[in-house]
Amino acid sequence: MRPSLRAGVEGPAVRTVSVEAVLDAVVCGCGCLCLLMVWDGIGWGTASVFALALMAVVLVRVLDLPRPPAVLSLGGVVLLLVLVLSRVSRRYMAEPFLEAVLLLFLFRVLDRKSSRDYVQIALLTLVALVVYALLSVEKLFLLAALGTGYCASLILMLAAWQRREADARLSLADAGRLLRRALGIFAMMLPLCLALFFLAPRVRNPILRPLAGGGAVASTGFSERLRLGEVGTIQGSDRLSFRAETEELPPDRLYWRGAVLSYFTGVGWEVDLRARGEGWGHPDANTPQVRQKIILEPGRHRWLFALDRPLATRGGGATGLGNGTFWRHGTGEALRYEAVSVLSPLPGTLSDSAESVFLELPRGYAPALKELTRELIRGIPDGRGRMDAIASHFRGGGYLWSLEGLVLGEDALERFVLDVRRGNCEYFASAAGVMLRMAGVPARLVAGYRGGHYNRSGGYYAVRERQAHVWVEAWDRDARTWVRIDPTPAGSAEGAGETGILGGWWDFWDYLDYQWNSRFVGYNARTQSEWASFLRDLLRNPRASLRAPSGGLGGLRSVLVGGALWLVLPLSGLWLIGTFLRRRRRDPCRVLLERFDRAMRKHGADRRNAEGLEEFVSRLNGPLRRLAEQFVSDFEEVWYGGRPLDPELRERLERRLADLGRLKRDEH
Repeated sequence: MRPSLRAGVEGPAVRTVSVEAVLDAVVCGCGCLCLLMVWDGIGWGTASVFALALMAVVLVRVLDLPRPPAVLSLGGVVLLLVLVLSRVSRRYMAEPFLEAVLLLFLFRVLDRKSSRDYVQIALLTLVALVVYALLSVEKLFLLAALGTGYCASLILMLAAWQRREADARLSLADAGRLLRRALGIFAMMLPLCLALFFLAPRVRNPILRPLAGGGAVASTGFSERLRLGEVGTIQGSDRLSFRAETEELPPDRLYWRGAVLSYFTGVGWEVDLRARGEGWGHPDANTPQVRQKIILEPGRHRWLFALDRPLATRGGGATGLGNGTFWRHGTGEALRYEAVSVLSPLPGTLSDSAESVFLELPRGYAPALKELTRELIRGIPDGRGRMDAIASHFRGGGYLWSLEGLVLGEDALERFVLDVRRGNCEYFASAAGVMLRMAGVPARLVAGYRGGHYNRSGGYYAVRERQAHVWVEAWDRDARTWVRIDPTPAGSAEGAGETGILGGWWDFWDYLDYQWNSRFVGYNARTQSEWASFLRDLLRNPRASLRAPSGGLGGLRSVLVGGALWLVLPLSGLWLIGTFLRRRRRDPCRVLLERFDRAMRKHGADRRNAEGLEEFVSRLNGPLRRLAEQFVSDFEEVWYGGRPLDPELRERLERRLADLGRLKRDEH
């Protein structure tokens, strides 16, 4: 009879938790990820109800409270669904549908009873993921989508376990194996998902065109209509408007033209298409040109932006309205286009009828302002002298740029010039434009952006809504060209760039965002068609295809990177699948025995071929022998005694191996 090796084997009691409790925790975590992902795509009411319901689920579980009656939950969800779906329209479809999916998710969570309900919860999270992808695919979406997909995999695995054993409980070792297995399954899905992303057919026009959110709060940003005296405070917005890939330019060249506002109503400015092509000449062959590749962020902008003065655009599907302005018919989705600009004035001609358009003012408008204009231009002949006099008045007359304490009322412009002397670029440009017209100088306003932060890593300018700007163009009769006049004080916050000690980090983060938008968000039907054509030509004549310039595909480097990506991803997926299947086929007892042998070899104790475990342990000394005896005693219950390797015993064996790993070699 062999000697007993069981002395001191038993460890502390194994703590377990019910599978249902783990399911509820994962469901709440998945719900939080969904809320984080879709926060900017749903209304605040739905977001508040969703967050409160998740908190209620946690309290019911922690405090062991009774669940709300199913009728009450169903009634509340149905009422909210009616309110949400009543807002559906042809132009506002994705957001209400997303809110409806989240409300159905809540009902399933509050009324969960069986494993089938948990499966439906996992499917609803994936549906919410797909619907939100119609609205936005920012970096945050990628992180939340990965977390949501992993949580959905966990829910499906736990639900299958609960269906097989209703009262099942998990130990820490079981939980660790479950987490690793879910991660393996999710990792195997990623190559397939990426392949579907690149191979799924693209449509030329999106099915749903989400509208950018708006509100009653005034904030900085581009507008094709200018209204004075309506708001007293404007909030600064750091929202990205567009990125422009081009060479780095001097700051005084960074004027991004959008819309021309030439009709003054008395309280604001609007677009006027009369004389829209007057005064805009054509450059000669020696005029330097600046090319830009621009990615316009999703929003309500109908105008394309380019460096002042743009000649043409390509790829934006826009209509040229003259004087360097381009208007597109649709809004909502992101847009990628190219533009060509010249930075010097373009001589042209302006007819008498066109001059009268740019001299129009309401009858009897602002007599005190007109008197101030007469004083400023007294003795100055018509021409650049009058332009400089009016511009100098705002630059040296004690005026301050501000977004707060703006003048209100119909006479806001006159009071700004004569009394308050504080306002934003809209007040400065409007006052200068009106006073130029009073001085007999044809003038108009241009709305766009000024400035931008140049990211040298990516070679592009990042232009934000707080850099929206309005300036003046005045007609120089002698030079026969439009002259830019910017009366807004220099250094205003609207044109400020990115600064600070963390500027390098933000540059890197913004560059990642730019690459994400370029490679994934910008992957459309045109890009897919280009890749398909290139691959077809590559198969027909590989040598000629690699020598030929790839144009929009980014050159040979993009081709090689793309080919490597297509090669590595499937191979990685096959390797993960093979590893997972091999591990499943292997005997878990033999895996534990191999780990024991490896641990002993690290301590200089090598078990000989055909040597039994007890014989091997008898050759050891000190703490190493004691720990090895504990492992062998437990292991032989399975290896020789016929006991199944249940979760409790497996966790104990894992603990024995961990103790062996922590033992230092000089302690035995």
